[in-house]
Amino acid sequence: MSQKTVIVACASSMITSTMATNKIKEIAQKNGLPEPRVLQIKFSEVQGALATNDVDFIVPTGKLQENVTQGVKVISGTPFVTGVNEEKAANLVLEALKAD
Repeated sequence: MSQKTVIVACASSMITSTMATNKIKEIAQKNGLPEPRVLQIKFSEVQGALATNDVDFIVPTGKLQENVTQGVKVISGTPFVTGVNEEKAANLVLEALKAD
């Protein structure tokens, strides 16, 4: 199984994106999957990162405008910050990490 590249984005690329990044890495580890390459960035940097990287999915911890995602799968990272629906979000991330 190949290593996935994931964008984790928030307003400042610091606190909430770090929480989501740690959770994504934990999900991979618990399931015996390769640790994903995480690009932890600001919302304003998503388009540039998509232009220069082969990204498998995006995990924003807030509202990310659809027009910047360029058709790349988006999984809300807000549950990793709030704890609300966290299991559902974790399952979606796990599916994306396992996808070919």
